[in-house]
Amino acid sequence: MTTHVENPFMLGLDSNFYLKDEFESPEKRTNVTWFYPKICAFQDALDSEERKAEYFSFLNRQSHPEQTDILLYFHIPFCEAFCNFCACFKESAAKYQGERQKRFVQAMVKEIQRNARSKYFQGTKVKYVQFGGGTPSALEQESMATILEAVHREFDLSEVDGISLEGSPLGLSKDGYIEMLKSLGITRISFGVQTLDEDIRRKLTIKASVEQVHQTAENIRKAGIRTFALDLMYNLPGQDDEVLARDLQGICAELRPSFVQTYRFNQWEGTRLDQQIRAGKVAEVKPSGAIEREQYRQIKEGLAGYGYDKQLLINFFTHLDDAGEIGLNHACGGNGYRASYTLGIGPAAENYMGERSYRNHTDVDRWMREVEEGIIPIEQGRICSEDEVENRVMVFFPVFGTVRKADVANFEKYRREVDWLVAGEYAIETDEELTLTEAGRENAGNIAFLFYSDEEKARARRTMYLSLKNKRNPFHQDAQNIPRTPLFLQTRPKPAEETAKENDAAKTEGS
Repeated sequence: MTTHVENPFMLGLDSNFYLKDEFESPEKRTNVTWFYPKICAFQDALDSEERKAEYFSFLNRQSHPEQTDILLYFHIPFCEAFCNFCACFKESAAKYQGERQKRFVQAMVKEIQRNARSKYFQGTKVKYVQFGGGTPSALEQESMATILEAVHREFDLSEVDGISLEGSPLGLSKDGYIEMLKSLGITRISFGVQTLDEDIRRKLTIKASVEQVHQTAENIRKAGIRTFALDLMYNLPGQDDEVLARDLQGICAELRPSFVQTYRFNQWEGTRLDQQIRAGKVAEVKPSGAIEREQYRQIKEGLAGYGYDKQLLINFFTHLDDAGEIGLNHACGGNGYRASYTLGIGPAAENYMGERSYRNHTDVDRWMREVEEGIIPIEQGRICSEDEVENRVMVFFPVFGTVRKADVANFEKYRREVDWLVAGEYAIETDEELTLTEAGRENAGNIAFLFYSDEEKARARRTMYLSLKNKRNPFHQDAQNIPRTPLFLQTRPKPAEETAKENDAAKTEGS
């Protein structure tokens, strides 16, 4: 059950949260929650085939609920180049060429078949299909075509609202690639611009050139893809208000996408980029909470000025009168109690099936090997409490900006939190719905954390602690952008037995 706190915005969780409430400041904005209930490599490991078999027995024991939408998500973990700010699970595309790429594709097809042919998904109509990563367009045309053909063959897409693919100008600019995607049903393409400033792009190790960005946008339009979206980041090192204004003009007035997706820059503690920023080696203008808030407001005003005045999700803006489905709304629970589930396929893909949250291996070779051997390739999974299942719609409500009371299982359960939001002018409550104000939208990530269960708050803190202690990325607890152990953990006295073991090992080595 959720609890009231005097200053709940001080409890936000992000890459710089270390169990120390005093570390946060009132200007701090927390990341929006995109996956809940969260799972943890250290707390939710399924470490035996017997436990896996029991956990997944529902796939062949029951059918999927007809009233619940399904988002089919594919994680393609390959990138032609690594941007140094990115914490997503990925591998170098150069390592998976030729026969290794063919092996990966066949594993994807086999995983598609295993799920689609289970009793649970028999007769299920998929609502939306989304390819993310990594960079799906890093796959060769033939490889991507094989996967898309298997999706069409194995799943019922007769009522699908769209098939979306994230890409990069590096792959999308290859001759015939976009046309191939169009021929196989892709209705929406998105790719990251982040910034059009050449100096900042170089420092963030973004490989695609601005010229390639413009050419790819033009090619998407020429191919007749229904919609396309571009990512814009803010609070980047060196991105002052003038740079951001040029980014807005370049994206909205020149590239003219259907959607602009905005993302705050995450300065992951202890990464090489973090150390360079703190040492003043990247730019004179460093990211800060105050700059982030000001640039968030600048983006909102700037986008509206260019006609992108329709806010679909907390970070999705469009100029279209009829925007259609964008997929992410399903990933975020569909804005209702038990409104949508996510089936993830591929390494590091996250899943939510009713009360079950689980994640596939963040290890491509292990994922392929287990799929080939007929083993369900996941590394963590947990059965969520009914409290967390109920909370899901309220945790995700800030992503949508509004929620109908009728779509919440027990709205009065959250009365103290709602009253606090209304009193603070972060939300407006009517008889039918709860809607964020502009101040509420600005603090959407912090507000989401209000509705975490007490257990989830404790688990999230422990995940952060264990990730840092074990030198793992808190995002997936994998080896991407591994942070160093922070000083407050390094300086804690070690348990006596741990110190004794180290001393014994040192003596053995010395002899």
